[in-house]
Amino acid sequence: MQVIRPPKRSVPNGCPRSHRILALCGDTQVGLWMLRSLAKHGLTVFAVCNTPKGQAAHSRYCSGSWFLDRSPGAAPPAEQVLNLARQLEVGSVMPISESYHAKLIESRDQFEPDIHVFSPTAETFAKATDKDYMHALCVELGVPVANGMTLERLMEGDADKLQFPLVMRTSRQNDPQANGQPSWKAAYVDDQAQLDKLYQEVRRFADNVLVQEYHPGAEDHVQVLIHQGEAFMAGEYIGEHHMPLAGGVTVQRVTCRHEPVIDDAVRLLKAIGWEGIAGVQFHYDPQTDKYIFLEINPRFIGGLPTVIMAGFHAPFLAWQSYFEPDKMKRPDYRLGLRTRILGGDANWMFGMIRGDQLPPGQSRLNKLSAVTRFLWNFGPWTKDDSFMLADMKPFLVDFRQMLRRLRSETFDIIGDPQTQENQR
Repeated sequence: MQVIRPPKRSVPNGCPRSHRILALCGDTQVGLWMLRSLAKHGLTVFAVCNTPKGQAAHSRYCSGSWFLDRSPGAAPPAEQVLNLARQLEVGSVMPISESYHAKLIESRDQFEPDIHVFSPTAETFAKATDKDYMHALCVELGVPVANGMTLERLMEGDADKLQFPLVMRTSRQNDPQANGQPSWKAAYVDDQAQLDKLYQEVRRFADNVLVQEYHPGAEDHVQVLIHQGEAFMAGEYIGEHHMPLAGGVTVQRVTCRHEPVIDDAVRLLKAIGWEGIAGVQFHYDPQTDKYIFLEINPRFIGGLPTVIMAGFHAPFLAWQSYFEPDKMKRPDYRLGLRTRILGGDANWMFGMIRGDQLPPGQSRLNKLSAVTRFLWNFGPWTKDDSFMLADMKPFLVDFRQMLRRLRSETFDIIGDPQTQENQR
């Protein structure tokens, strides 16, 4: 583990171990707001980033920061985290990404009981990240879900059971036993010729590609905290802009509340025995008020800044659920709050101008309308995911990085370590 900023001298020696936490933040605004949420509630938070440019590393709320040593011969990531956690005498470790969760779940016995790991059990994690399993569970529970099957089964003779257009996604995102996975998050298919072409690209691992009938609408995300088998709080937002345009990270969002969507999110999590924080993603059509389940994200969702700014301090409440459950309180959740990732939204604008692929049925804005909408959201009615007057440096670090990344169609905006490692 390599130092970005050494521990602050102001960290009190008498700080209870339970109030010292090692946050595996990644480099972007998701980890930054995880750190802010924890530190603003009185915890001493140390950050592990992917690079020295990690936003959390430069926050005034950070009590010390490091990044993983990826040089040849370096210890495995989980071992590096464990050694640092012991050195800092923290009481817990909290990750943001699925790849971190997977590594910590495998090594949980080395951490606990001295150092609590805020990760789900191996069984629930496997269920949550298996899209084929969750699809079957939706059918069993009566949760709306698109008709679908694996690409392998579809190409073996069941193609007439699905109607075009279709959407294709990785089925088992975190299964090391899977043969492989496509490079895209989502791909859309309008006819048999496109289906045959995509199949040739991924035929080696067609059993790990889920194909579903496309449902119109926008991405709808629900962040849920399950505590002792019940939903303690949920925060919902709907995506207004995405990058890539055809299906990707929500780079502009607005908070909302659709009770049936939240109820089904909770039902699914309870059905797999979930405890802690998870995000549940749907496709919601505001024109018809209909929705379908897409997937469970077993972590803090990419719109965590939106959820926290709206009042749901998911990271701190997750910490409280283990260390101070009797003190947990449900704050009000502000509806209609809009936030965006500045660099991601700029790329959304460039995508519109370039003519990037859109999901089926969606209309493209002309160049003037795309630029006007991007500029309009510099108004006070739209919050920035990194900007905070009392904590400016992370925004400045991100702004410099944004200028370098603009026009990139592959940049991982939410900071998944696995994706960023592959892009180096």
